[in-house]
Amino acid sequence: MAKPIRIAGLLRRTPTARAASNVLRAVLLDLLERVPEARGGDSRKGIHDLRVTVKRFREAFRLFRPVLRKKTFRRHREWIEDLNDALGEVRDRDVALVQLEKLTAGLAERPRSVADLLARLESERLASAGALAAMLDRLQLEGVPAQLAARIESIEQEAASGAPTHEFARERVRERLLDVRARWTAARREATPESLHRVRIGNKRLRYSIEPFSRMLGKEVRRLYRSASRFHDALGDLHDADSMAVLLETAMAGASKAERRAWERLSVKVIRERRVALRKAFSHADKLEPLWDEAQRAVEVPPL
Repeated sequence: MAKPIRIAGLLRRTPTARAASNVLRAVLLDLLERVPEARGGDSRKGIHDLRVTVKRFREAFRLFRPVLRKKTFRRHREWIEDLNDALGEVRDRDVALVQLEKLTAGLAERPRSVADLLARLESERLASAGALAAMLDRLQLEGVPAQLAARIESIEQEAASGAPTHEFARERVRERLLDVRARWTAARREATPESLHRVRIGNKRLRYSIEPFSRMLGKEVRRLYRSASRFHDALGDLHDADSMAVLLETAMAGASKAERRAWERLSVKVIRERRVALRKAFSHADKLEPLWDEAQRAVEVPPL
């Protein structure tokens, strides 16, 4: 996974507009540096790393929305979301292919319908990678990232906000912390794949909101970040199992009677993996509860 980047010159009293410029500039540069490896579409790691970086930039863009011009935010939000979706189309096929290869590795002979599904996923991936490459070429041809980079450089001159970064960071992290806690409460009540996936999204937004400011927000928030990362991995395994279960059920419905038994055995394996991932997610959440409390107190009470 693409690792968080360190933002130089970010201090507690740095004006928020300057922090926005520094953070967005650094993350956008990291994004652009990862485009060449992903553009070819052959590198699963390149696709994954670019997708993570796009998500990181998207959340930073949302985070600093209060200091961005409305026109700038609206204009660039659309292509950032489109790029994230295009990367997701490729990445989803990559994950499904890896999981399906792993699930069927022990079979003496793959049923024809399994081979057909693998071939279909490969074909869909190829088409998605082609669409992604075309989008990246179009964005570069139109100079869209360069236009955004220019707007980022002018944030400090245009923004009215002179509030210190520490104050801004505490409020943003507090908002996202309360949000993920509300999502987890709902997920425990509903216990559905959709509600658990919403927790994963909220947890991801919390982690990305902490990353630029972790040094100034204190050890309580840094501890939460490390545990939230492990929680994210467990929720990711759970989401992958849920997605694979749906894929297998759909494939089984279209399989011949002779091959249906093989699909049922694969589904049982996925259900077992999901159960393990669910236990891990709940175990991590139990450990997170006191860390959520600790971090919430840290961002709610200004230091003396």
